[in-house]
Amino acid sequence: MDSQHRAWAEINLGAFRRNLRRTRTQAGKAAVWPVLKANAYGHGAVAIARTCAEEGVERLGVGDSSEAMQLRYSGVELPLLVLGTVIDAEVPYLLEHGVEVGVHSESRVHALGNVAREHGKVLGVHLKVDTGMGRLGMRPEAVLRVARAISAEPALQLRGLMTHFASSQGTRDEFTDGQHALFLAAAAEVSNELGSRPTLHSANSAALFTGLDPVGDAVRPGITLFGIQPDNLGAEVGLETVLSLRTQIVFIKDIPAGTPVGYEGRWTSHLPKTRIATLPIGYNDGVPYRFGLSGNGQVLVRGQRCPLIGSVSMDYCSIDISHVTDASTGDVVTFIGQDGRESISACDVARVAGTIPYEITCRLGSRVKRCYHEDQVTIDAPDNLLKP
Repeated sequence: MDSQHRAWAEINLGAFRRNLRRTRTQAGKAAVWPVLKANAYGHGAVAIARTCAEEGVERLGVGDSSEAMQLRYSGVELPLLVLGTVIDAEVPYLLEHGVEVGVHSESRVHALGNVAREHGKVLGVHLKVDTGMGRLGMRPEAVLRVARAISAEPALQLRGLMTHFASSQGTRDEFTDGQHALFLAAAAEVSNELGSRPTLHSANSAALFTGLDPVGDAVRPGITLFGIQPDNLGAEVGLETVLSLRTQIVFIKDIPAGTPVGYEGRWTSHLPKTRIATLPIGYNDGVPYRFGLSGNGQVLVRGQRCPLIGSVSMDYCSIDISHVTDASTGDVVTFIGQDGRESISACDVARVAGTIPYEITCRLGSRVKRCYHEDQVTIDAPDNLLKP
């Protein structure tokens, strides 16, 4: 990749494919339904969805109706499931495009049924059980009643039963075991009552890779498909990083001792001469504001680590390149990824910025160009694949 863009994310679809295949191996007989919410965690939902289709994925999960419609309008025909809640005004579009939805209460069952009947269509729903996350979904004791309500509504069809685990530790946290037991008990009740069992899906990335058993009929991995995983999972999972974030040097100058850099002058030069470089990327592009404030933020220039200096601003940030004697305007700068023998991961950035790696990639802004390749072979993709 060359530095023809202000800031760009290189997305290795080859690495994504291998991560998906490893996840399938881990899931055994269970289907793998990748969750592509938040623009596929910043990687570009349309391109990733098309790659999933090429890999024979059965279904995709998204966060809300707008994400489902983005995929449909981009020509993605895979079955889609909106894992979050939907409002009545969105339902006609979902019905038209065959998108399934999560249902979280008996009142929503009746509301969804009314809209589906008005349009003469059947809406596939997945009943969500709140086993301990405390957000969307119904308590286990209400599940059978709501399942009966769905069964009595001819415009609705119960396609699945799901829950969401609260711990990033997966089965290494006893709370996950408790949630799983509640979910399986609710599923048994529903199956006994209705005489058939809907598709069971509960395992997220952490639960799947820490050995949830039984794993269910389908699993919903998210960010680990992109090679970003909680520290507790460890390197033994063997997933590859999919995204690299880069920018380029647009300006270089030397400053004397005592010169402040950035808003509020939070950093001041101390050496007789410090060479600083300006980068056209800031917190509007996804670089955490606190990445600069910590004093520990680093980037890679010509294979060498360079510290961020001063505050990260909306459009720009500054780095100290005094020790990179051959640096020049136009040089590629790596925020996430590898340059020579050095590398920086999204987890590294998150640790310095005091946040989680999910936030780092999800916040990559619309100005960051997504550039897709298969193991460094650039893809001549349509424009809508290159947009975030």
